[in-house]
Amino acid sequence: MTSQEENDFPLEWLRHTSPYINTHRGKTFVVWLNDELLNNDLFGHLIHDLTLLSHLGVRLVLVHGMRRQIDAALQAGNIQTSFANPGEAHDDHTPIRITTSEMLPPIQSVLGTIRSQIESAFSTGLPNTPMSGSRVTLCSGNFVVARPFGVRDGIDYCHTGEIRKVRTSTINDLLDLGIIVLMSPIGYSPTGEFFNLHAEDVATQTAIDLQADKLIFLHDQTDALASALGDTREILVGAHGVQQALPSALRTIKSVLSNATLACQRGVNRCHIVSSQKDGALLKELFTRDGSGLLIDSGNYDSIRAATNRDVAGIKALIQPLINDGILLDRSEQDLERSIQDFYVAEREGSVIGCASLTLFDQQAEVGCLAVHPDFRASGKAADILQHLVKEAKVQTCKQLFALSTRSGDWFQEQGFLPGDISTVPVDENRLRGKRGSKLYVLDLS
Repeated sequence: MTSQEENDFPLEWLRHTSPYINTHRGKTFVVWLNDELLNNDLFGHLIHDLTLLSHLGVRLVLVHGMRRQIDAALQAGNIQTSFANPGEAHDDHTPIRITTSEMLPPIQSVLGTIRSQIESAFSTGLPNTPMSGSRVTLCSGNFVVARPFGVRDGIDYCHTGEIRKVRTSTINDLLDLGIIVLMSPIGYSPTGEFFNLHAEDVATQTAIDLQADKLIFLHDQTDALASALGDTREILVGAHGVQQALPSALRTIKSVLSNATLACQRGVNRCHIVSSQKDGALLKELFTRDGSGLLIDSGNYDSIRAATNRDVAGIKALIQPLINDGILLDRSEQDLERSIQDFYVAEREGSVIGCASLTLFDQQAEVGCLAVHPDFRASGKAADILQHLVKEAKVQTCKQLFALSTRSGDWFQEQGFLPGDISTVPVDENRLRGKRGSKLYVLDLS
């Protein structure tokens, strides 16, 4: 490697990516492919990225859409199509196609063409790419048992169906073999009857039944959605009024948002809505802290938990810059290992982004070593960690929380602490009067 190539090699990117590689290995991701992607210039790049995910140990289930292709096929065959809107079936009020017997041949033709296109793309070996020669096995099949949508409000939906069951055991067997599973928005009844389904519903129900780690929607309206939401990066499932706030022009992505919310309510921890118009958006979403799309969170996106010995390196990396600046006392990794039972960490996607210690003394407890990664210092994460420590101290029946600080006194006072007297806490006076000159701040918990 030349010196120029060494300078261009993204070492820091690779270092920041490695924790995500470890976190995602062995996890199950269900990825919904918007129908416009199939004719997109970036389709080949997406196949490359999905192949990379598979080689990194991610268990992949792909669900493709085909609404636009069906529309085109019906129009070419001069077959009239109609939609109805049974509001009780979809809370986003997405119109549902009435699938007549006349429509079945063109729909089945579209289905075969799309499956062939995707299977072919994964079989080429990705020539002229860094993944040249890399191959994965893709498997499609009758993974969905369906039933008729039936007659509603006097309207017969004919061959439009809804999901009765997803064959999760078969899907898991294939995933265990390293095979990518391809699912289509169709299903069959136990008698072999063909039913047309919503691709979003297939992806969502599959993620729920598999208890997938992630449900990912690749959509062409992601940027418009972010703009409508004020560039919001994260949405908690409990947030109200999000869909109602979207303009009617974003009807199709309202369906995606509704399905993502449902999936989180039914056990999928995180759903992502990622642009299908940006090269590499999927990888950026999965392998960087800030991602590239919109995250629908079940409430477990960020977690604050007791630290373990595996967190020592992450804690040390967080506090070392503050030690260098004289803000925190110097602690070696050995010191941290000896006192790890006192530490708590804030974690995001497997990375430690904040830490603090809680040392107990009878009915008092000391907050120490509070640090947050620079990228999250404006997000209120330090206050979240402190509130977690307050709750832990109360569980331990502590009556008072205290902290020693050289430069963060104002912040502690903003959190309700008051300047204190050294004689009221079990701390060596040298820590206050020594070289650092720390000051004491106290919070009453009684």
